[in-house]
Amino acid sequence: MKRYRLAIDIGGTFTDLVLFDKQEGTYKTGKVLTTLDNQAEGVIEGIEKLAGNLEDIEYFVHGTTAGLNAFLERKGANVALLVTEGFRDVYEIARANRVEMYSITYRKPKPLVKRRDIFEIPERILVDGSIEKALEGEALDPIINQVIEKGYNSVAVCLLHAYKNPKHELIIKEAFQKKGIDIPVSLSHEIAREWREYERTSTTVINSYVAPIVRNYLTKLEKETKKRGLENDVYIMQSNGGVMTSEIAKDLPIQTLMSGPVGGAIGGINIGELTDYRNLICVDMGGTSFDVSLIIDGKPDVTAETQMEGFPILTPMVNIHTVGAGGGSIAWIENGGLRVGPRSAGSNPGPACYRRGGTQPTVSDANLVLGRIDEHGFLGGEMQLDKEAAYQAVKSVADQLGLSVMETAEGICAIANAKMADAIRTLTVKKGIDPRDFVIVAFGGAGPMHAVFIAELLGIQKVLIPTEAGTFSAWGMLQTEIRYDAVRNFVHIVSDMAHDTTEELYKGMEDEASTILAQQNIAEKDRVFYRSADMRYVGQEYTVNVPFVFDPSKNWEENLIKLTGLFHDMHLRIYGHNNPKGTVEVVNLRVAGYGELDKLQMSSSQEKAQGQLIERMVKQTVWNGEVIETPVYTTQHLQFGHMKVGPAIIEDPSSTTVVPPGYRVEMDAYRNIQIKREG
Repeated sequence: MKRYRLAIDIGGTFTDLVLFDKQEGTYKTGKVLTTLDNQAEGVIEGIEKLAGNLEDIEYFVHGTTAGLNAFLERKGANVALLVTEGFRDVYEIARANRVEMYSITYRKPKPLVKRRDIFEIPERILVDGSIEKALEGEALDPIINQVIEKGYNSVAVCLLHAYKNPKHELIIKEAFQKKGIDIPVSLSHEIAREWREYERTSTTVINSYVAPIVRNYLTKLEKETKKRGLENDVYIMQSNGGVMTSEIAKDLPIQTLMSGPVGGAIGGINIGELTDYRNLICVDMGGTSFDVSLIIDGKPDVTAETQMEGFPILTPMVNIHTVGAGGGSIAWIENGGLRVGPRSAGSNPGPACYRRGGTQPTVSDANLVLGRIDEHGFLGGEMQLDKEAAYQAVKSVADQLGLSVMETAEGICAIANAKMADAIRTLTVKKGIDPRDFVIVAFGGAGPMHAVFIAELLGIQKVLIPTEAGTFSAWGMLQTEIRYDAVRNFVHIVSDMAHDTTEELYKGMEDEASTILAQQNIAEKDRVFYRSADMRYVGQEYTVNVPFVFDPSKNWEENLIKLTGLFHDMHLRIYGHNNPKGTVEVVNLRVAGYGELDKLQMSSSQEKAQGQLIERMVKQTVWNGEVIETPVYTTQHLQFGHMKVGPAIIEDPSSTTVVPPGYRVEMDAYRNIQIKREG
């Protein structure tokens, strides 16, 4: 019987690993430097370090940034876009609205596909799904020949109204298969089966743009893991909070864009259930970036549409806001002022203190200079840091500013903290949400180091540092389920919706989801489906996603009245106003299909610790310009009930928690560190 469950999360600086031993009921964690040129190398190195071979691995889930990096760095595929004849300019024209209305430097994002790479297909499907102009197979031959001759390595197909009738898109894919062309072909009705032509085209293009990169990476990873004894599927974390097999991920690579950060949000849900905190701000600070997500009333903040680098994406994603602020963020001078990030030292060469040739000052260097990191205790003592190199790096900036090294180091951390607090305000204050009603859950290698300072800037009273905080996103991936989302365009006034038609659409989507779940070895008894509807007041542009729970004890009309009432309530809660007398319409029907997987249960301590806290050492640490003797503890010596008033530093093999003066720290029954403001 196989005994291990393994999760891996690739970050910009470190690759995190969590191994759960089912027999022992224990976790084992590890970190290796990310191999940016070939991420698979770092993954395999970490596996060999933590688990040896993979013969005893029952379940392997993986968060990858291969697709995201290709998209952000504009290093994706050479894409050919196939559109309906007469609609060649839809993608380039995009929308006329300005995202930044008052910015004089605003420019629309440069399209991922040039106009010369867009080909018109002689066909036409009408808005009701009927065929006005049939697609003849021979009409595709010259276009397919051009795709071959010009060396395109990915194809995106987005035909007019294919969300209503995908017949012509399927004919195109079949024509490529008959030619024996082994390149990804992304069909819009499989990627985003919704209306709004530009948004659907943009989503399909992005899927096609990253498809070869993700497919090559996953193929290589499958080959290497199989060579090392893995017999089961490799699962990939999705942006919507679920997982899918690597085979499905090759066809839907757009679902891997936020693959890594989402694991932390799912982990946050589980921590919230254990601690009874319903509203959480999950912050993941690694070496390169700072990712923020919200848990509201115990559920992740999921959006059906998002913007990334100026491009719209029509696919369910956990709403994550990312800024370039991490332990490796570089401090630099611009016009006489100190700046931090978004440029990062990454893993190669990394911060100056990493002894890998880096010379520019980073946030990690500043923390080391201030005494908040111990050069001998970093990563449980596995990685020795160079404090003198960090000091000289910070000094190079301090000399230009005319400040002391300590003042500059505190300034670097303060600027990084302010940027991260602003990132949280983007998801809260700007949406009318008061962050003071939330608890911060901080994780990642650097998150626990800065969490209390960020909370102070936002007026938040409580900070929660989960056990295994440094590898928490990977831990969260072990708490997920397989998920598949389906959508159908269905524009109807709610009161005019027919039961039979609505039920037929929902049943069709559930069958579609069930087929995908079956491909991923999910038994019928373990499949669960949740229905919802995108709704709005007539005349509005955007929608609210409302759960559609059918009550069999009520008739159809009563269920529609209940659905409308729930929409009014949700509109009021989200936007602060509603119109109960307004006419309401449905735009899309949605189904989220889940495949239940075994979840790990956290065990709690039953008795509080009786002994005193054991200090590993006492060291000089800088707090607000003052050097204070600060005790340093390790998590292995902290037990349920232990309490300490700051200042204090708590070391873990994968992270360091910093508790400034004026805060009280306490270990709870699940070995989470809870930090609260004194008084």
